[in-house]
Amino acid sequence: MEESLRGMAQVVDLLERHECAWEDKEYREAVRQASKKPCYVNTESKVITLRQMVARDLGFQVAVNHPRLCHLCLTDDSAPQKNRGTPPVPSSDAQGQFPLRPSKVPARSVDDEAAARLRRVIYELDRVLDPA
Repeated sequence: MEESLRGMAQVVDLLERHECAWEDKEYREAVRQASKKPCYVNTESKVITLRQMVARDLGFQVAVNHPRLCHLCLTDDSAPQKNRGTPPVPSSDAQGQFPLRPSKVPARSVDDEAAARLRRVIYELDRVLDPA
């Protein structure tokens, strides 16, 4: 119990130091420069995750996200995802309907000579590509 309180105190202290340091122009500039690097985690996402952890430990019903997920959510500029699944009706901009399936074509008799040539080509390709 005491160790969890010690860890929690360190996290709260880190958040307070970050908020105090954020008032410094040079610190803000350093964080902005670091966030311009192509990476998967930045300081802002780490702070958000720490705040979520503090809220969870204080008893709030909060899901703690990994810093990479926070970073992806912060930098996501794509269009919102559509609801996946089968729509009940075609959308209003549907292009039309699929054509009907053609009736079954009567099966042609297999040409034994062509099949033998095909098997021979496959055999030769296997020998060339996999010389074992």
